[in-house]
Amino acid sequence: MERLLLVTGRLAEGDVRRAAKALGADVLVLPVDIALFIGPKMAATAIKKLAKNYASVIFPGMTHFDVSAVEKAIHAPCFKGPVHASDIVKVVKSGVKLSKKEPADLVMEKSGVKEYNWRVRRAELGKADIVIGGTKLSRLMPPRILAEIVDAPLLSDKQVLERAQYYIDSGADMIDVGAIAGDENTRRLGEIVKLLKSKLKVPVSIDSLNPKEINAAIVAGADLVLSLDSKNMKSISKSLRKSDNVAYVVIPDAQKSLKENLAAAQKLGFRDLIADPILRPPFGIAHSISDYFGIRKFNKSVPMMMGASNVVELMDADSVGINALLAAIAVELGVSLLLMTENSEKTRNSVREMKRAIGMCFLAKSKGCLPKDLGFDLLLAKSKRGGGVINLSGVNVVTITGDDTGFVLDSKGYFKIHVDFKKGVIIAAHYKDETTDFVFEGKSAEAISKKIIKSGMVSSLEHAAYVGRELERAELYLRLKKNYVQDEAFLGL
Repeated sequence: MERLLLVTGRLAEGDVRRAAKALGADVLVLPVDIALFIGPKMAATAIKKLAKNYASVIFPGMTHFDVSAVEKAIHAPCFKGPVHASDIVKVVKSGVKLSKKEPADLVMEKSGVKEYNWRVRRAELGKADIVIGGTKLSRLMPPRILAEIVDAPLLSDKQVLERAQYYIDSGADMIDVGAIAGDENTRRLGEIVKLLKSKLKVPVSIDSLNPKEINAAIVAGADLVLSLDSKNMKSISKSLRKSDNVAYVVIPDAQKSLKENLAAAQKLGFRDLIADPILRPPFGIAHSISDYFGIRKFNKSVPMMMGASNVVELMDADSVGINALLAAIAVELGVSLLLMTENSEKTRNSVREMKRAIGMCFLAKSKGCLPKDLGFDLLLAKSKRGGGVINLSGVNVVTITGDDTGFVLDSKGYFKIHVDFKKGVIIAAHYKDETTDFVFEGKSAEAISKKIIKSGMVSSLEHAAYVGRELERAELYLRLKKNYVQDEAFLGL
């Protein structure tokens, strides 16, 4: 058996040949521009003409068919490589078991997620530091996400349930019912806790410093209380303090330190306690992180909570990187609970981001490696790989300078395009004589574009190009959870 064969189309030839040189592989360039146009018969015929025996043949990740069809024809193992030719060397050297149906990128991502899930299951077999509503917490497990419904008393039952389900679908492990500071809503908070407990299968907490609200929430079935301090802990009903069904987060206050409040709570009979040194917003982050280290040094087994959104909500920067860094800090410190909110437009999708970040960081710590090259990542706006190189030698290049903002109104009408984040769809409303006559709705810009063309809603190529461009931009903004405004230029660095 001889060496590896890399199959490619003409446009990716340069990148593939560079990868082949690094791997000591052969290259077969098929007479098509892109991988999507490669057919099984075409590939099998061309490989047979090489009259060589290969240990394995790797096709582009974008190949549209199951390559086992070629494998049967040439009697050599065939697999799908990565979508981007620049990743071939990394994929081959990774040793990951490639698929005949799925691109290597997807295989590697599934492999990383599978390993993470396996390590989580193994960690959960160990002893828990504390159990909240049936959910184990331990410094040796990944942090659990507690997602807060901010100002819950202002919402209807339907809105509360919708928000809670959204958080659970995003990856939250527990739901927190947020009270309104300075405004007592004892009865309503009790109703909300009872509602969530009856409808959800995850633990529910109450976020309040008011002892009346706390007592009512516990009676209604709350599994966790945020928070105890020197001012309210004595006002919590004595009959509830020793309950095995309720855990309490203890915080510092102006009068007492966290250590003092933890000791006082234990003396008063509270049993399951979680320490929250309070992660401060800028510029108190460094000091507060040292407080977390101090508590961990003081008591290696006490569960800790970190309010990540204290930083994310109060800093005008994209949440993705901040959440990733906070997840790494939490995993390093053995934090058990991460309190998250999505109370502003800029923090939309934070729970989902944090869930992904926890997976990356916990897997990396478990493997004793850095949180990179694990098969899955949290890169949204940027990428690890460079772009491919296109050979343009001998081709006439038309250079366009400036912008062409002129347009002619299509006789068929025009489109207004929107993004509905609640439904997770793109909406393209068609107007004729200032009246909406058709509305196209979906998640895929390509699918919507093709449907619009087939429906005869555009009559000029310029208009078709414009609609396609705006729909693609809308899909990108939908994925990034960034507010989309039609015709508005991207605002960034």
